[in-house]
Amino acid sequence: MLIETLYISGFRNYHEAQINFRESTLIIGANDIGKTNLLFALRLLLDKSLSELDLEPRVNDFHIDPDGVQSQEIEIVVRFGEVREDAVISKLSGYVSEDDELYIKYHACQSTMDFTISLSHDGLSYDEVPNRFYLKYLSLKYINSQRDLEKYIRLEKKHLLRLAQDVRSEEQSQNDGEVFTVLNQLLAEVNEKVREISYVASATSELNTELRKLSYNHERLTVQLDTGAIGIDQFIEKLELSASTNGKKLMLGGDGFNNQILLALWKAKSLREHDVTSEVVIYCIEEPEAHLFPHQQRKLASYLIENLPGQSIVTSHSPQIAVNFRPDCVIRLCASKGSTKAASNGCSACISTAWDEMGYRMSIIPAEAFFASAVLLVEGPSEVIFYTELAKALGLDLDLLNISILSVDGVQFEVYKKILQALHIGWVARTDNDVAKVPHRQEWSYTGANRALTLCGLSKGGHVSHEITSRERHNEWGRVTPLINAGGVFLSITDLEGDLSCDFTAHLLDFSGAADADAAADFLRDKKAIKMRSLLKHKRQFLAELADKDIARPLLAVQKLVRGEK
Repeated sequence: MLIETLYISGFRNYHEAQINFRESTLIIGANDIGKTNLLFALRLLLDKSLSELDLEPRVNDFHIDPDGVQSQEIEIVVRFGEVREDAVISKLSGYVSEDDELYIKYHACQSTMDFTISLSHDGLSYDEVPNRFYLKYLSLKYINSQRDLEKYIRLEKKHLLRLAQDVRSEEQSQNDGEVFTVLNQLLAEVNEKVREISYVASATSELNTELRKLSYNHERLTVQLDTGAIGIDQFIEKLELSASTNGKKLMLGGDGFNNQILLALWKAKSLREHDVTSEVVIYCIEEPEAHLFPHQQRKLASYLIENLPGQSIVTSHSPQIAVNFRPDCVIRLCASKGSTKAASNGCSACISTAWDEMGYRMSIIPAEAFFASAVLLVEGPSEVIFYTELAKALGLDLDLLNISILSVDGVQFEVYKKILQALHIGWVARTDNDVAKVPHRQEWSYTGANRALTLCGLSKGGHVSHEITSRERHNEWGRVTPLINAGGVFLSITDLEGDLSCDFTAHLLDFSGAADADAAADFLRDKKAIKMRSLLKHKRQFLAELADKDIARPLLAVQKLVRGEK
């Protein structure tokens, strides 16, 4: 049984949105875009830790559009698929369709501030139910991003101990009773010995003296410092987690380690608490990467995907987390006309289809692009290095604007375009104006120009029967540029190095020691990224001179895209 679709209308960030889920789903998006609100919409229907009072709507729960008009109703519908668990079907008889589907709806009205819960087998006709009785066999476990790790660990530790206690055999219970008798005796001896410590005795004596001054009733009481446990049951309750190495006991580590302990406790407790063969558990975790370094973030992501015994829904701001999820398992939330929506309606096969074409290129860098407001696509690493430095020189703060510069390693622009469009991420591209001989034919092609035209959805040019000259390539650049710039695509006159030899001539000649501009460009093309870093190190202070050159136009275009300018 899985959540397949969530429909939200009139709730907080959401005017109207339909969002698809997978068995393991990652939710990403900018701060305050509505990730937590999306999870809360699920929790209203599925989290038994929320009380009836928590379910009651509040005035600020109703969506307000950009014109200040507030929604009069909230509607949240969860559609489940693959409902085959016997316990769920027996409990919800009549509400599970022949296609193994189940609908649960929350509806609230602003005029009365009342809410209802309803069930349906087809999403059309609903029956109102008096309470969330279905949560006996269907529940959602939630850990929020503002978690108090120590508090959570203490709570989950106690639950795990009690669950383990409940499933003991008769023989184990008898053995435990014998151990408890011995421990009670030892505990009494420990408490007596503690009181014999000189400074403990002195401190408690002073404390009791002062207490007797405050109230006559304290004459009959004596406060003592001891282990804090009257009996062995209290002693067990106060057990704390600790670590050890080489036989020596250690205090637990920092928040990162505690975060991992918490999730491990949660998993161990869930396995004891739930019958995974008949009971449905959905896990929602906000920002599990908190306090963890990159390798451990990636390991944690795979742990959540592979080990939790149920559907998992994770929110994150971490590319290290994102890279472990299949692209069709990613929900990217984005703003649209004052409301939040999910790109491509959430988990989408169109993202996965495009991503499959990338093959070995799946890496942390494209995962970072999932979190961008806009992306500048460039040919290779040297372009990334150059445009990052040029942005600084032009006073363009890429991080402030949430812009990523992404190398597509050659000719994969179309693949990246499909992914970014599916995720509703704006993009601008700059590609080389390269030419090439057509294989097995005595013809040549304007490869770069055709690539740019294709990215804009325009028809490619034909082949020519002779080797293309530099002048012809420049003429093709002049013909194509007006057509493609409106689509956010920019074509080099030749390539990055050739364009710099024209626009940054004096500085490049001085850096390279070459006799002319062509030789300087060739010098830069050898070990491109290394030479580019060196050039920028020595000539960084002159980059602002390129502000009004064609080479800077892609940066200015992606800036306008983010700001919503024409």
